[in-house]
Amino acid sequence: MITREDCFKVGEVAKTHNLQGEVVITTDSDLLEKYADEPVFLLLDGAPVPFFIADEGLTVRNHTSYIVKFDYVDTLAQAGRLVGCEVLFEKELLEGQEPEESGYDIFELIGFEVKDQVSEETGEVADVADYSGNVVLTVSIMNKEILLPLSENYICEIDFEHSRLLVQIPRELVELN
Repeated sequence: MITREDCFKVGEVAKTHNLQGEVVITTDSDLLEKYADEPVFLLLDGAPVPFFIADEGLTVRNHTSYIVKFDYVDTLAQAGRLVGCEVLFEKELLEGQEPEESGYDIFELIGFEVKDQVSEETGEVADVADYSGNVVLTVSIMNKEILLPLSENYICEIDFEHSRLLVQIPRELVELN
């Protein structure tokens, strides 16, 4: 059984669209388009419930939203029950991909456990900042907050399933902070 912890949020059902059960989903990613054949999970009563997008049931509305028709949601009343629900995908769908490649929301990295390969110290991602495409993690580790660029030079592995990062923090970055 899929739990909320097995998923990540990609958007929200904003409103109904018509009498045939379509809804408007707001999102900042294109994951709905990329994975339209995969189950989409809606958070209903705290539990992720799988829904499948109908054939030709996905239409771009604008740069931040889609009109979506789910299988077996055929009336305005059925669609109305979905308004306000979080839209989720399974984390394992993106396993092995870097956040930029996968479309994974980089802010989902907040709270991930961090382990430094060099010092063996562990910590946590406290914040994520995007400076014009340059993503920097604020990592609480070694009794400090270290700013670590999200780059394969420093990030060895991202484990979405276990919410962990394996990193190599250069001594120079440790000494800066």
